[in-house]
Amino acid sequence: MQQEDVEVFVCMNVDCKSRGAEAVLARLNERLDELGLDHVVPEPYLCFSACQLGPNVIIPSKRCWMSGVTAADVNEVVDYLNGGSEVPRLTEKSDPGLKKLIFDIIDAGLLPGRGDYF
Repeated sequence: MQQEDVEVFVCMNVDCKSRGAEAVLARLNERLDELGLDHVVPEPYLCFSACQLGPNVIIPSKRCWMSGVTAADVNEVVDYLNGGSEVPRLTEKSDPGLKKLIFDIIDAGLLPGRGDYF
C-alpha cells in the first residue's frame, strides 16, 4: 500500500535563509533519501511571516509549525514525520493566531510563495 504524500514547507525568505534555511532543506532532502521516505515532499516556501523565529518549517497534514529549525534538528523532524514524537522545543514558539491564519491559507489552496516560485 502506497502512503499519501506529506508536504513539508521550509521558509526561504531572507531572514530564514540567513539563519540556515537552505541547509535545513538540503539536509531534509538528504535524510529523506537515506531513509527512502519518498512520500515526504519537502518544498521551499517564500514566507510564513514569523521571520524572527526562523527558520520555519510547516507540515500542513500534521498541523505542525516548527521554528528555529537547524540542519542539526532534521533527524528529529524526520523522526516526527515517520511517526515519532513531536519536538516541543521547535513547536512551542509559534503564535497561535498566525499559525491559524497560515494553515487557513494553505487549506484554502492559496499557496503564495510555494516552491514553484523559486
